[in-house]
Amino acid sequence: MLDIDSNKTFYIETYGCQMNEYDSLIAEKILNRNDSVKVDDPNQANLILLNTCAIRENAHEKVFNRLRSLEHLHKAGAQVGVLGCMVQNLREDVLYQNLPIDFILGPDELRKITQIKNQGESAEPAAHLKLSRTELYDDIIPTVEHHLNNSKNSITAFVTIQRGCNNFCSFCVVPYTRGRERSRSPESVVEEIKQLIEGGIKSVVLLGQNVNSYKHQTADFVTLIEQILLKTKVPRVYFTSPHPKDFPDRLINLMANEERFASQVHMPLQAGSNEVLKRMKRNYTKETFLELVDAFRNKVPHVAITTDVIVGFPGETEEQFEETRAVMKQASFDSAFMFAYSARKGTLASKLYEDNVEETEKKRRLTIIIEEQMKRSLDINNTYKNKTFAVLVEKESRKDKNQVVGRIRNGKKVVFTPQFSDNIEQHFGTEINVTINEATSTTLIGSVAEESSL
Repeated sequence: MLDIDSNKTFYIETYGCQMNEYDSLIAEKILNRNDSVKVDDPNQANLILLNTCAIRENAHEKVFNRLRSLEHLHKAGAQVGVLGCMVQNLREDVLYQNLPIDFILGPDELRKITQIKNQGESAEPAAHLKLSRTELYDDIIPTVEHHLNNSKNSITAFVTIQRGCNNFCSFCVVPYTRGRERSRSPESVVEEIKQLIEGGIKSVVLLGQNVNSYKHQTADFVTLIEQILLKTKVPRVYFTSPHPKDFPDRLINLMANEERFASQVHMPLQAGSNEVLKRMKRNYTKETFLELVDAFRNKVPHVAITTDVIVGFPGETEEQFEETRAVMKQASFDSAFMFAYSARKGTLASKLYEDNVEETEKKRRLTIIIEEQMKRSLDINNTYKNKTFAVLVEKESRKDKNQVVGRIRNGKKVVFTPQFSDNIEQHFGTEINVTINEATSTTLIGSVAEESSL
């Protein structure tokens, strides 16, 4: 039995991206302020929260099935709330399926959790889905304990610096589920990172739907990075996810010249055909994208470039798919997240275009680019063999408790056995020079060395 008031317990389950993970930390902090205590078992919770995603295919079915599995707890008196992008986008689908739900909250309505919780059960589920042009939750900073309790990685924390999106890519629901872009103040971000560093965090990942379009008064994204590096002692700064249209030379030069600004960049290509990019409303061409790739390769030593690619977008011809293959080959991405297109309710693409590429054809195209990318990733990782790099150790290996997992400055994952493996945790957060001996398409495998070349 828990030695706490059972009416003050809550449980959170999170689906989707790192921004959803961060929003769950905000919800946790809000409930903690009301003396509520998080538990790891929904059977012990007076309040059960599911924080949902609208991006992945069939994500709503997974949530619906999970809700049905919680019905016995709801009948026993637990409140159930559904948060996040899915309920913002699929309000009617969620409310009118006779699911065990007491309330739904959109991403900009998290402050109401305590109020709704204290109101108790209601005859009909309450819906709070107003999008805000100002809500940033910048006064609700998750503590180091919040981060560590929700992660198996004890040295890396995600920090949301921006909410919403102004791009309205035709395949994406985010502008409709998270509203328009707005950015936290540099002071708020710096203060949060200072607290994280004091608590033992060694690397931070800056989050935003279009993170490099960050803008707060006169501060842009480069200014923010400069302030973080100047005013905190954070050893490494990463960021995701940016848009290719917002990479000024100042940002590339900063990455090239600042050791603590990690040399890893995620640049979503989405498609290699200009016609498809135009229908996607991506606002760049394959030529300008490849110019950007070249700029990073030429200026930033050991830069690792990753991407997102969608195949089978409405109207994509075989020739246009071949263009995507060609761009992926020329860009030589270190890795890629690759998907077959699926329509999302509420998006412009679902309204304007017929989803006319057969599912079997989508799968065929997806299989081709996955196989090609896996080989390309392996070839790139093989170039790291017999070289020595400084590895920031993050955690214990899942496959071998005598090994640790860490990352070099460009984000590539390295697995190795430390010199003293009887107490693995003593290595977390330290930098160890490692010589790479083997490679897979996803991981570098090495052994402890004496010198570092990165």
